[in-house]
Amino acid sequence: MAHLRSQIFAAVIARLSVIPEFSGADKVKRGRKGAIPQEKLPALTVTWADRSEIMTVRPSSGPAGEDGYDRSLPLSIVVHLRDDEPEEEFDRLCVLIEAAMASDMTFGGLAIEALLQSEQYFVNPQTGISLLAGSLNYQIAYKTLAANPEQAAL
Repeated sequence: MAHLRSQIFAAVIARLSVIPEFSGADKVKRGRKGAIPQEKLPALTVTWADRSEIMTVRPSSGPAGEDGYDRSLPLSIVVHLRDDEPEEEFDRLCVLIEAAMASDMTFGGLAIEALLQSEQYFVNPQTGISLLAGSLNYQIAYKTLAANPEQAAL
């Protein structure tokens, strides 16, 4: 089994992959090693947001009284755009992504909740020209046992 965080990432990717615009191969990935070919756009990259995961101790979190952690994972969904009207395309895709993410904010019980924190559309600040990308930033609350981060705490 994988770290509960990886299980959450897999659940997010599975959820987003059923959106028709993102149902093809390599359209939704966790992290990327290179540029996305034009014919694969629009596409999504699911990754850590620009800050660390925060944890606090959760006493008596397991069935035998083991300690655990309350965790807060910053998760970004980067939207790679293609349209001639990228700002409108971003807004249209945000509607689909937000609806998919809100359909089960616990990802089948893996998380406590997934809260949308912010959205950003990227432009060159000197020119105002679109960078053909944007992001939806979520805060995912979940809990694990301290000695076994693969297992959710009580």
